Formats: sequence, structure tokens, C-alpha cells
Amino acid sequence: MNQKKMLRLSVAAVCFSVAAAVLLPSDSRISPTQDFLAKRSLSQDVENAVLHMSDDIYAEVFSLPKVYTLPWTLAVPPQPNPDGYTEDTYQDKTITVKCWRETIQLASQNRVSANFADITVAHPTQLRTAFAGGSYGNSKREYTSVMAAANHAVLAINADFYNCRTEGIILRQSILYRTKPFGIDTLLIDEHGNFIVMEDTEIIKSRFLENNRIYQAIAFGPVLVKDGKAVHKKVNHYKSVACGQYANNPRTAIGQLGELHYLVCTVDGRSDLSAGCSTNEMADIMAQKKCVTAYNLDGGQSTDMVFHDKIYNAVSNGGERRLSDIIYFATAVPEEEWQ
Repeated sequence: MNQKKMLRLSVAAVCFSVAAAVLLPSDSRISPTQDFLAKRSLSQDVENAVLHMSDDIYAEVFSLPKVYTLPWTLAVPPQPNPDGYTEDTYQDKTITVKCWRETIQLASQNRVSANFADITVAHPTQLRTAFAGGSYGNSKREYTSVMAAANHAVLAINADFYNCRTEGIILRQSILYRTKPFGIDTLLIDEHGNFIVMEDTEIIKSRFLENNRIYQAIAFGPVLVKDGKAVHKKVNHYKSVACGQYANNPRTAIGQLGELHYLVCTVDGRSDLSAGCSTNEMADIMAQKKCVTAYNLDGGQSTDMVFHDKIYNAVSNGGERRLSDIIYFATAVPEEEWQ
């Protein structure tokens, strides 16, 4: 929109604000007659200004695009429109997903099969998390595909398997469930959908959760990409990766490419076709894909990507593992507005 149109819209907005203001109670101590005359004069001025606006101003003021949002709770979002899917994509007014597979040659010369999804959403509430059984609990576990279907996910991946340990900061859909730091990188997602990675001890020490509007905290790691550059951890330095940082294993990662623009990746492993990779190699993959920030999630048999209610990657060890939680992306368009 050019500056002239923006200026005219600003004038229009002021006029409407003033018009609304004269209808509100006033604390000014003036007589009823004075009050009536003042309102009448002002209303006439506003009416004249509005009547002399051009038709395009009316259109721009009254045809603002609708903003679709979801609640920051564990509430289940709308179902995706079946007509929005192709074999590897989904699109509607609020979300675009594109999935694909690649064979990647690593620095070690090993070749791995990688599965990617590029996701853009219209509002931060569309990047969501969900628990097995619909609520937090130490014994609740379900397949990623089951949780994805129950929450109408367009695309879902495994999260951090929070109930496999008792430590970490667990905050989901704006509710804080656990604050027991043990020195691991933690993925924080703020009110704008932006990724921030901090060590959990620093989060608590700085009172970061109290001073910022954070809606998700995922406890696994390590950080893979920071400020657009791959982060390599020292051998066996990172305690949260139970199956080993440097071992070749299936991996799951999530990254941010830009504003409300994300990339998820699962690397197949433990097979003759794809052995898997280390976390440092996963960092290189996510950096090469231009992530600004990227984070390692639970891996091994937990590695799972579900698109259109179907498993997209090659799950290791014979099939899906029952997990405690997922990260997923949802549409915000109600079913009654499908077009």
C-alpha cells in the first residue's frame, strides 16, 4: 500500500475513533446544552469527512482480511479441508505445507534418507503441542499417528518424550507443568511463534518465563542452529541424547526459517538404506536448509513424521513407538468456511 493510501486510511481511522468517542460518557462538567451543541457540531464534521472519502477508502477500511486464530489451550483445532491436500502438500487460507524426501550425502560420506516439511502459518497459535490422551501425565503414551489424528494435525512430529524423564522445563499451550532444570538446551516458542533456545538453568535463573510471553517449552536438544550457523557439540557432552550424539541414529529436528515459517526434518536410520546421523550432522543439514534457529528432538524409534494422517518417514525398529507428546501444525479455518 502506498504512502498516500496509508495517510488516507489513517485519517479515516481518526474520524471513526472520534465518532466513537463522542458517543461515550464524558467526565467534563459542562451543561447539557453545551454538551449537545458540541456533540452535534463534531458529529457534523465527522459526517462531512466520511462522506467525502473516496470509494477505495471505504473498501480498504471495511474489507480488512479476516484473521483466523486458535485458542492457546489444548483445545482441538478444526479439521483440515480434504480438498486442500495433494500427495505431498496442503494449503488453505491459513496454512501451507510442502513435504518432500531427499538423499543427502553427509561430511562423513555416508548417505541418508531425509524427510522434510516446509510449513507457513498465518498465526502463531497454529504451531501447537499435544499430549497422549489429551492431558499431561507420567504414564500416558500413544502413537504419533494417533495423537495427530485426534488433534486434526495437518502435519505432526514427535516432541521430547517428556515423561521418559523427571527433569526439564515442560510448558505447553501456555500452561507450565514442570520446572526442574538439569543443564540442557530448551526450545522456547514465544507469542509471535519465534524460536528461542536457552539452557534451562539460565531460563530459571533469569526468570525468563516470568518476564516473557512463552507458550511452549520443549526439553530435549541440543540446539542445532543458532543465528543461521550450525552448532556442533563436543563428543558425549550433551546429556539429554540418550542414544548418543555421535552415533548414527534416526533423528528429528524442527527449525525456524522466518516469521511464521518453519522446517521440520526426520532422518531415517538403522537400516541398510539409511544408517542415520549424529546430532552435529543434523545441525549441518538444518543449517544448509537456511534455518535461523533449529533444535534437536527425541530420535531413534521415536522419530516420526505424520502427514495427512499417514506416516511419511521410514520408522525404525519395526514400527511406531508409543510416545507422550507431539508438535504439530493445524489449520485455523472452521469447517463451515471451507470453500
